[in-house]
Amino acid sequence: MTKQEPKKHHYIPRFILKNFNNENCQVNYWNIEKDKLEKRNTKSVFMNIDMYRDESLYQVDPTQIESKLSIFEREIAELISNRILDKKEIILSRRELEKLRIFTTLLSFRSNHRMTQYKNGLFTEHTREILLKYQPDGNFDKLWKKEIDYLTTCRSIEDIKKSEVIDPIKQEFLNGISCFYMTFIDTDNEEFLLTDIYPTLEVFPIDANINLHMHYLFPLTPTRMLILNYFVFRGSHYDNPILNMMLERSQIQGNAIIPPINIYKNIGTFNPDDKFIYHVRKICRKDVEYINALFLNEAKVGFIFRNKNKILNSVISFNNRNDTKQKFISLEKKINKKNK
Repeated sequence: MTKQEPKKHHYIPRFILKNFNNENCQVNYWNIEKDKLEKRNTKSVFMNIDMYRDESLYQVDPTQIESKLSIFEREIAELISNRILDKKEIILSRRELEKLRIFTTLLSFRSNHRMTQYKNGLFTEHTREILLKYQPDGNFDKLWKKEIDYLTTCRSIEDIKKSEVIDPIKQEFLNGISCFYMTFIDTDNEEFLLTDIYPTLEVFPIDANINLHMHYLFPLTPTRMLILNYFVFRGSHYDNPILNMMLERSQIQGNAIIPPINIYKNIGTFNPDDKFIYHVRKICRKDVEYINALFLNEAKVGFIFRNKNKILNSVISFNNRNDTKQKFISLEKKINKKNK
């Protein structure tokens, strides 16, 4: 019997998308190209047909990347569902934390945005020269797929170090894990949006071409978010003026950046059973509006939300800003019209 190959490859896992379903098991989807509000099944959002498929790389099983991603997603879905979503205090072992952190970093690397970057070779000349050492024919799309294939089998930092992932990407993953710490936040009466740019970042611009990443934002549900914060936000003072400018510039502060409590089995060593205790903190309405503004500003294809009334303030606030790349006036009018 012919194997039934998955055709719709989601670059944002459906176990996260489903958390944004309304009472009719659909998401509200704002289609940016059509400037239109649609009711969608999660099967039809934030995916591409055969996105990770490659017959030349994987002749026996052209969709092996998608299959491996599905296995990893099931493991993380279970971890998030059982240990994170409904907890006020989240306790993770180092083993669980490393697995989760690899997965969140992989979400950024497997994204639609990264696919476009590698497919079209949208790199600086310096980066292009480095990548050509590993892919001399310049087919960076194949390089991207091979790297995802390797990374889907990694569950620990040691796995990454031992894997066949090329050095620049290996270093990107290791830096992403070591230089950022994780926090969790909840909203009160407002809700988060989720866009095709997942995760969305708050950045510190050095110049026109260079941004330092301050925070990675991962909505898990309309009311709960995972954030990765650059190490400077732990609260120390630094001699480096750029780091201190980052601290001053970021609008993600307070409850959103309080570090976890670390409990080590043996001080000075890394043990898989070390514990990390996260207390989920609430943020206020203006903070939700700011975070949603970051999402709305970067969205390329569209965004989803559960309750139109609980994102209305964010949309209005965003449309009133004078520093945005785009506006969503039609959505604001549509929601207000429905409410009359």
